[in-house]
Formats: sequence, C-alpha cells, structure tokens
Amino acid sequence: MRVYARRRGASWRGVSWINVSALLLIAAGVVIALTGHDTLRWSPPPIPPAWAARPDPPRLSSEQVRHRLPASAPVRLDIPAIKVRARVIPLGFGPGDSVAVPSLRTPFLTGWFDHGPAPGSRGASVIVGHVDAAGVGPAVFYYLGDMRPGNRIYVHLRSGRTAIFEVYSVALYRKDNFPTARVYGYTSWPTLRLVTCSGSYDPRTDHYLGNTVVFATYVGQRAA
Repeated sequence: MRVYARRRGASWRGVSWINVSALLLIAAGVVIALTGHDTLRWSPPPIPPAWAARPDPPRLSSEQVRHRLPASAPVRLDIPAIKVRARVIPLGFGPGDSVAVPSLRTPFLTGWFDHGPAPGSRGASVIVGHVDAAGVGPAVFYYLGDMRPGNRIYVHLRSGRTAIFEVYSVALYRKDNFPTARVYGYTSWPTLRLVTCSGSYDPRTDHYLGNTVVFATYVGQRAA
C-alpha cells in the first residue's frame, strides 16, 4: 500500500495530511504466509490492550526541551522490552510519492522516513518495520503490540549520541480508520512513532487489516 506525502521542500507540518489509506506501508510487507488454504504458519502478532492507548503524551520540562538533539540520522534501534536490536536505514518516497518501506528480503531491518524529523529533533519521527515475512515468520516488529507505556526505546544516531524515548501509548487501528494527523502531525517537542501491521489477517488479500502504532516521547540522551 502507499502513503502519499509532499516532496522535499514541504514542511513536516504538511505531512500530517498524508493520505494514509494507511501507512500501511508495511502491509506491503505482510505476507502471504499460508500453509494450507487459510492457515498462517505462525500465530497472529500480539494486540495491545485498550488501556495502553493513552491519548496525550507527557510534556517535556523546559530543561529537557533545551537539551533536545541536533538532527542526525538514526543507525540502530534498541527496544529491550521486546528484545529488538535492529539496524535503521533511511527511506524516503517510493513510487507515486508513497512512503518507502524496507525490502521483504531484509525483514529484520527498520526504516526511518527521512523526509521527516530525525529522532530527538523537534517533531514526530517515524520508524517502520515488517511484522512478518514469508519463509521467515515473525519479523523485526512482530512483538510491537507487547509494548506498554513506560517502556524505553533507544535510537542510536550517526552523531554518536543516543536519543532515549519513553512509550506513552500503544494502539491498534484499522487501516480504513488510520489516525494520520496523530501519527504524522507536527509536535513542538521530539516524539517518535513505531509502526507495523497487525490485527486480523485477511487471507483473501494476504494482508493484515490494521496497524499497531507505538507513540513515545523524548526523555533524554547519552553517548552511544
């Protein structure tokens, strides 16, 4: 599926109107994973509980805002809560102004949408990853739905610094009701979104019907 956004030169604030018939990106990456007719070779990915979908992020203190990071590309992602340690590659636009996604040949890589803010800079930075892949099974973000508010995410930057984020919300959305503005919308402080496919699997289309989104806010930095 495709995510449409304006080309370079448009502000990130404008990207909040991306037509995400769903960032649904990774749906492209979801897989035709059948053994018989309608049976997945592995169990469905975890679904976050309703209580984990908290509406509002905690605000940074003025001290934290002053110490946000200068822009630098992410190179590695560590999420101890779900045992993810993955390389991050920059991805911009794919065909037809859609947001590019990692290749299914590399299902354990994650992709940073590099037409948006870098992690730790002001605004909402987005990192995407596959949920599963044919012939492989669970991929890099398979357990994203197991994350909970309070979990930490560490994004290692090319500058040698590590941006630290704390999860404040984890939610599952139907792709036909994806909250584009909330995921891509401008924030005046540094935030991070992790996105993958999730929910019910439709064997007719070989895609999941939803997306799990993890929302996190910047809480500090350290040397890599």
